This record gives sequence, structure tokens and C-alpha cells, in this order.
Amino acid sequence: MAQFYDREQEEQELHIILEDEPSLVYFVYGPMNSGKTSLLVRVLNSLPKDMVPFYINFRGRDLSSTGEFLNCLFKIDKRSLLDSVKEYMRGLTGEGADVITKLTGIPIPKGIFDPIFKEKDKGDDAFVYLEEFFQGLVVTGQRPVFVLDELQMVKKVANVAGRPLLDKLFNFMVRMTKETHLCHSLAVTSDSLFIEQISGNARLEGRSRCFLVDDLDRDRALHVYDQFGFRDKQLIWSHIGGKIGDMVRLKVELRLGLSEKDALKQMLGETTSRLEDILEEARDGFLQMEHKGKDIPLDIEKIMETLAMLIPEGSVKKGKISAIYRKFLIEENVLFQEPVRGMLYPQGQLVRLAIEELTKLPSSTGH
Repeated sequence: MAQFYDREQEEQELHIILEDEPSLVYFVYGPMNSGKTSLLVRVLNSLPKDMVPFYINFRGRDLSSTGEFLNCLFKIDKRSLLDSVKEYMRGLTGEGADVITKLTGIPIPKGIFDPIFKEKDKGDDAFVYLEEFFQGLVVTGQRPVFVLDELQMVKKVANVAGRPLLDKLFNFMVRMTKETHLCHSLAVTSDSLFIEQISGNARLEGRSRCFLVDDLDRDRALHVYDQFGFRDKQLIWSHIGGKIGDMVRLKVELRLGLSEKDALKQMLGETTSRLEDILEEARDGFLQMEHKGKDIPLDIEKIMETLAMLIPEGSVKKGKISAIYRKFLIEENVLFQEPVRGMLYPQGQLVRLAIEELTKLPSSTGH
């Protein structure tokens, strides 16, 4: 099985971005299972030796407090009780960059981490340490690359600690790129609502850029089908399109003994069943969304009307859909919002087909 799936164009573009002096915060975004993480890991593993990547993935982490966020962000060096960043950096750089690149978090001596963790406003001192640490790398001729994957998980911290933590994080990333040019900063997410939420940060205006990692187009998807050994390409394209995650899933089903037709039927059935469960909850009055401080019940007919709007063209402008229902369907991973153009799409071809089946409209393929 191929380990990398036809992302040479995006890979080259990211290398071009990282070869330049840091100047913008980049939001690497795209639908679920489009291959964002695989692309980033490949790029980071192929950087020149004078570039030091720090890749932190928040997927599956419980970020309900600032302390838990810091535990993810840093890798505590329990052997060191040093309280001087410069002294600590001298020890690290003396061991060579390879030692640093193997770490998944920012190394920090216990002697510095403990005071930060005990402070009431932990974020300020943490970002001061990060800046000093990155400065230390640059002085030695190395360029840090700071990558936060599944960054939307930080929303949980913001819900507890308040919006300022998010503001501080992105202000820090702006300072590392646009102001000091110390460090490349990339935020990776499949949550387009998160990008919309933080775009209100005035510090990001003119200081950030979105980088889309979308599902593959038809030509590239068919090439990957060949890599997987798929046979009925038209049938597969009509069911999963260019979503890499679904291709991997289909390959697993084939290895378990199912035919392509039966595997796709099963995958569609599972997706349709998930949508049916959502509609059943709405029908029974169990679904509601908070809007302007009030819990608003969701009406099944309006959900169906919203879904039906997507079928003729495969997409719709976000302004044509009620903000409450738009947010709900995005959070349920039914729809994906392309924030640059403000368009809404189904989260893949399986979801599109399930919508067509449940809204009883004529089936069509692709988008």
C-alpha cells in the first residue's frame, strides 16, 4: 500500500512557504480525512537539517484547562532543574539538532516549567519561554517550524479559561512570523468554524493565510486508485470521490474479503445510518443549539430543507443557510465550509449520496 497519496503539488507549495522567511501564520485546513496530517508529517520529515520542526497533535487530547494545554505543548525535561533558558539551550544545541527534532513537544526544563504551571496566568510566561527558546535556535543557525495539528481542540480550553487564551496563542504566532520572523507557524484543522471564529482577531488581518488541502480531483484520485489496485474506478469515484480516508477504508474492507461493490454499499449504509440517527433525534425533539444565549430547538423539516439545498449543485453559499443550522451540520461533520469562498459542501461523496437518498432527490455524482 502506498504511504503517500499524490500530494506532490501541495508538498512543493509547503516547501516553498517554509523556505522563505517567516512572515505569515498559515492555516492548513480541509475536509475530514483529506490527508492533511500525512502531508504535514511528510513535509516536516523532509526539511533540511537547519530547520527544526516541532509538531504537536492535539487529536484525542483532553484540553479542558490551560494546564492540560501546556502539558501537550511542552515536553518536560525532568533531568534539568535549570531556570535559565540560555543555559538550557547551550546544553541542547551541544547535543545537535537531531536530538531536538525527535521531540514531539517543546523541550523545557522542570526548573522553568514548574513555576509557569503554578502561575495564575500560565499563558504569558509560557509564550515568553517559547520565544526565548526559538531565539536560541535561530542564534545557532537553525530555523524552528511550529506546527499545531487539530488546533480546534483548544476551543475546549477557551470555553473554560475564556477567549484570551486563544487570542494570546494567535498573537504569539503573529509575533513569531510577521513581527520577529523567528519561526514558521502553522495551524492545522478540519474545523472551518474554528477558522471563522478566530478570524475576528484583528491581529490576524493581513497576517495570516489559508492553505487548502482538499479531497483529490478526479485525475489524481484515479491515479491513487491504481496504487490501491482498485478495479471499478467509475463505481468507486461515484461513491467516495477523492477522499483519501475513504480510499484507505475501502482498501481495508477489500482485504477483509468484501467485493468493491459490497464494501461501498456497506460504507454508504453506515453513512446514511449516521444521518438517519441525527434526523431521528431532531424528529423526537432532542436536538438544540445555543444561539444568542438561548437554547433553540432544531426542526427536522428545516434540517431536511437545508440538506436538500446542496443537491442540485453540490454546494451552496453559506449566507443562504440559517447560521444555527449551518453550525449544527458542520459540527456534526455533515457539511464542510470552505472559509475563503464562503461555500458549503457535503463532507465527502458518501455524505452527498446519503443526503440524496434521505431527501429522496434524483442521484447525481461528483461535485
